[in-house]
Amino acid sequence: MILDTTAPAEELQDKLSALEQLLLAYGRVAIGFSGGVDSSFLAAVCARVMPTNTLLVHLTTPLIGTPEQASFEQSVDGQANEGPHFKLPVLNLSVDQLQLPQVACNDANRCYHCKHAGFTAIVNHAKSLGFPTVIDGSNASDRGDYRPGMRAAEELGVRSPLMEVGFTKDEERELLRAWGYPVWNLPAGACLATRVPTGEELTREKVDLIRACEDYLHDLDLAQVRARLIGGCMHIEAAPADVAKIAALGGNAVDAEGKTPLPAVIESALRELGCDHISPEVTPYIPACFTSPYRTRSPLAHICSTWTALTDLSIRDRFVLAGFILGKYREAVAPLAPIKLRETIEGQFGCIYFFR
Repeated sequence: MILDTTAPAEELQDKLSALEQLLLAYGRVAIGFSGGVDSSFLAAVCARVMPTNTLLVHLTTPLIGTPEQASFEQSVDGQANEGPHFKLPVLNLSVDQLQLPQVACNDANRCYHCKHAGFTAIVNHAKSLGFPTVIDGSNASDRGDYRPGMRAAEELGVRSPLMEVGFTKDEERELLRAWGYPVWNLPAGACLATRVPTGEELTREKVDLIRACEDYLHDLDLAQVRARLIGGCMHIEAAPADVAKIAALGGNAVDAEGKTPLPAVIESALRELGCDHISPEVTPYIPACFTSPYRTRSPLAHICSTWTALTDLSIRDRFVLAGFILGKYREAVAPLAPIKLRETIEGQFGCIYFFR
């Protein structure tokens, strides 16, 4: 992995010092600890400067991915197989957000309701144990993204020190690597609910199937994959390097759009896991990239599904959110399909403002 967006060493050290001072100023803190890069970085810093005043609070939920859960289990005290681990007290809570109707319905506010339930549990338990300040791993790389879960955290008084100081994920990875933590190169994960399109109901059966498919793909030594269940059809996405591995497995090539046919051996395995309908091609997954030509079909689906799901928002607020989404995708889609896309957007939203 090439870390090319980190600050110079002196500036990074200044950031680290600022972060340490901010954390010390909080007093006793509880970290919402998923086992991913961000919360692991916070845990590593707290373990260095305030180990007796830090509590790790982990949520075991049906929506956490297997790699993140495994990272949590390997990094807490007494369970690491390699490298250092966090010698910090751990509280493991079980929360099943799928039992909440406002999460299971999977509308555009699903992330908000899910995060609100999770952080409510963390905040209540932390305060009862004498840790009045709860912190999360939101960082400067998240700033500007549409993340309803961050609103839930803010409402509950959760602090985001990495964002306050200005740490990016690449800077976190650089320091974790220097300190010897294996989690430094853990691929970015996401809640398994993100594999089902907005507006389609979330069920335990869907989530279990998605997890089983991704676990199988990880067992093939694929680092970053997404098994997306869209309208009952399983679509496989993978990082470009993993698409190349899949292509080699099937004796195929990767085309100019970064796609490759799904090998018969993988299709057969997915069917055995319970997939009735499977997309015949593997498409590239590129994290945080909204300008890639590989994403040309996503904006319209994203916008339209979001629009129809936002029944509890005013028309004005829907336009604001749709404008945000279009702003993210504008460079990718405007040159490629301006007439068709504009006509469709005009039909959906009754305006042409977004592409002027």
